[in-house]
Amino acid sequence: MRYGKNQNIAVVYGGYSSELEISVQSGKSVAGWLRNAGRNVYEVMLCKEGWWVEGEDGRHWPIDRNDFSCTIDGQRILFDNVFIIIHGDPGENGRLQAYFELIGIPFTGCGSLCASIAFDKYACKTYLRDSGTWLADDIMLRCGETWDAEAITARLGLPVFVKPSNGGSSFGVTKVKNVNDMQAAVEAAFREGDTLIIEKALTGREIDCGVYADSQGVHALPLIEIVPGEGHEFFDYDAKYMGASREICPAPISAQDTAAIQKEAVRIFKRLGCTGLVRMDFILSPDGRPYLLEINPNPGMTAASLVPQMVRQAGMTMEDFLTALIDGR
Repeated sequence: MRYGKNQNIAVVYGGYSSELEISVQSGKSVAGWLRNAGRNVYEVMLCKEGWWVEGEDGRHWPIDRNDFSCTIDGQRILFDNVFIIIHGDPGENGRLQAYFELIGIPFTGCGSLCASIAFDKYACKTYLRDSGTWLADDIMLRCGETWDAEAITARLGLPVFVKPSNGGSSFGVTKVKNVNDMQAAVEAAFREGDTLIIEKALTGREIDCGVYADSQGVHALPLIEIVPGEGHEFFDYDAKYMGASREICPAPISAQDTAAIQKEAVRIFKRLGCTGLVRMDFILSPDGRPYLLEINPNPGMTAASLVPQMVRQAGMTMEDFLTALIDGR
């Protein structure tokens, strides 16, 4: 095993979900920062059409899935470390992590069990319910299961959020204010996966916190407040990726609330057994309680994404930050 700048690092992006395009953007940003840091980086596209190394000249070299190697111009390339930057299936839900664990290649990020729990919203909330974590009331549905909109709203009230339990980037998420809109919202969520949650809408401010582990321990990054723009009631796809929101870093909340959210985020990170980097999204209620919305095991990593903004606010470069993640596993 080689170390430091002599390592061959595979930055793996793409995936099998609706988030493929976003993942590619994140992956290319990560690859660029690691090259700036002097690392020997190979970009690997992983999609339904196949797995391959992408060359700068447009050529592709297929990945041998037996050992995750490739042969370039007659030379067999083995990878010392993998940076997984796939959003969604199979790189955020534990499937790809399990593959690398089986073949013995180190990777940056959560392990397979942790990733599978953290990525599935209902599983994650179930795992945390007895730990003192503040969570919104919810109901889980599986595709084909009988459900009744009136009974759901009687239990949770209105408005509610209907969302895929194992999706990301706000694909398939709907805020429902009228019981008559529930059917369309459920259908939209099921187009993204076979499990959904219907969750009581919380009142408060959305505050996001990145948490990471390096050789020095577990750390919380500066917080960001998400303020959706006009016409957007929550942090939907357009608000995230089309500029229809304000992202304020550091979040303009009290030092006490900042410390409480960061402490809670680190506690949840350790409780779930996370490694690498995750982003947690909270609703800070009017009475100061940080309600966990969800955990992103592989958060967006373009220059405009939330975590890079947090890293810059913390006074670090992305090159140093990513290097610490890789070297600190």
